[in-house]
Amino acid sequence: MRLAGTRRRASAGLEAALALPIMLILFGAVSQVMITAQSRVHLEQAAHAAARSALVHLCPPFDFVDRLNSGLVGLRPTQCDLDGNRLDALAQQKAEDAARWALVAAAPTTGAAAGRGCPDVPREAVEALTGSDMVAGRTQAVENALCYVYEPGNVTVELEWQQGAFSLAGGQTDVPVRATVGFRFPLSTPFRRFVRDGERGDGTYWKYAEASVTLL
Repeated sequence: MRLAGTRRRASAGLEAALALPIMLILFGAVSQVMITAQSRVHLEQAAHAAARSALVHLCPPFDFVDRLNSGLVGLRPTQCDLDGNRLDALAQQKAEDAARWALVAAAPTTGAAAGRGCPDVPREAVEALTGSDMVAGRTQAVENALCYVYEPGNVTVELEWQQGAFSLAGGQTDVPVRATVGFRFPLSTPFRRFVRDGERGDGTYWKYAEASVTLL
């Protein structure tokens, strides 16, 4: 009887040892899927933020019919006519900042990005996200996340007015703008090697995803 009990305990221990790696792999896979799904929500919000910013700051496309309907006022050059390239460059920068701020919640709070050389991060961004309650640990975490979203290549924003030939012919005045935001999601779970799209020299991994939003 004692021998049989010992054998049963040994068998149970062996089964547990064999099942543990499988359970760890499943746990890592589920964790990575949940993290990616949550980050996807932040990416959609970033695309909305970039599109809203573009509607406000981006120079509208030239509308010949609308200019004709405006009479003499329409013949006067606008600020966008005189300085369109500079204004569009500023609008692009504002849209990128809006997308980056929305993606701070999906960025890593570790110092990996800072270790790779943190770019110039607007100080007002840190102050806006931390407020007057400057807790050392939290402030550092916010700065690390901002380093990541401002690191070149991690966030991309493309803006495009959705004005076709039919809208031009019909004199459509309200033209939608499309914002496409791409983001390199940081991967941190043990399952990251199997789902990565890229690897950096410091051993960190990332997966690329993008979202598009069209607003009128």
